[in-house]
Amino acid sequence: MSNIDSLLEAVSKKLGTTPEQLKEALNSGNLSKAIGNMSEKDAKKLNAVLNDTELVKRVVNSKQAQEIRKSLGKL
Repeated sequence: MSNIDSLLEAVSKKLGTTPEQLKEALNSGNLSKAIGNMSEKDAKKLNAVLNDTELVKRVVNSKQAQEIRKSLGKL
């Protein structure tokens, strides 16, 4: 199992979804399905982060995010 597969597995368990559904949501840019099973508290936290444009820009442009996107493109 690759690092990306392990990451998808761990995150999908936390979100209450499958790795395949999470991968599809990430590739499509539509996270609503993937976060649909999150607790209300966690969903609010995630939405607060996603609504902070500057924070999102920093995260998306981080080295780790670039590596993840590159790896997801190979799947």
